[in-house]
Amino acid sequence: MDTATTCQNRHDFQPGGPEIMFGVDELSASDTGFRASMVSGPWSAGPANAAAVGVLADNVLGYALISSAPLGRWSVSTEISLDFVGPLPADGTRMSAEARVVHASPGAGLAEGSLFSSGGQLVARCRQWGRFIEATPQRDGGTGGFSGPCRSVAEVTDAVLGDAPAVDGRAWFSLPVEDDLVNPLRTLHGGVTLWLAELLACRAVDSVASGLVPASLAVSYLRPFVVGDVATFRAEVTSRGRRLAVTQVTGLNEAGKPCIVASAHHHGPG
Repeated sequence: MDTATTCQNRHDFQPGGPEIMFGVDELSASDTGFRASMVSGPWSAGPANAAAVGVLADNVLGYALISSAPLGRWSVSTEISLDFVGPLPADGTRMSAEARVVHASPGAGLAEGSLFSSGGQLVARCRQWGRFIEATPQRDGGTGGFSGPCRSVAEVTDAVLGDAPAVDGRAWFSLPVEDDLVNPLRTLHGGVTLWLAELLACRAVDSVASGLVPASLAVSYLRPFVVGDVATFRAEVTSRGRRLAVTQVTGLNEAGKPCIVASAHHHGPG
């Protein structure tokens, strides 16, 4: 039986900038887990945009974990992974996601899920470890909703890739963490982080190999990128062959401290 878009009537789902950007507009809970959906579009076209489902995956996994957290606690991501098994649609049809908690303790939890095209084809598998903390999420200064302005995915992509040189398997860029990129805790949304890491990894891979497509991406979240900070991402292809490339992506805050470490795998299509 479905319930409203809340986590056990304790935390409302409040779409923010990341959800508006990527068309993630639904979240529901049932006895078997959580479900969410997003609209496909130009932002999900092409191999480099495989992690455009990052916000969808993070939301459905994260809210599943929040539902299993002790009362008064919120879940923050410590690791999120995506395995891509098919190309994402980009024709305006709706993609769906489902997730369930497979383990929970007083301090942490693990959720797993799947993402599907409108025709029911599996396009990705996802997994998230969360740590339960005492927190009071807010949106837009505590008003309970995001009031914008919000950039489009294309605008953020242009800002990132326009400032992302790639040479000999290395690529990098810096991006201010603005209001339209953050989650309810006012830190860079974990799904946006997934997307940015994959964009840069693809940029690095394309500088030394051609014809490879995303296979998997795993991000470890070491500390948050807070709103107002400047996030600097650096990617380096650490191993490559004719049909495989492995890329490490690190994300540093303005103080030079590591906030994320990611591993991206690309392989030959088919």
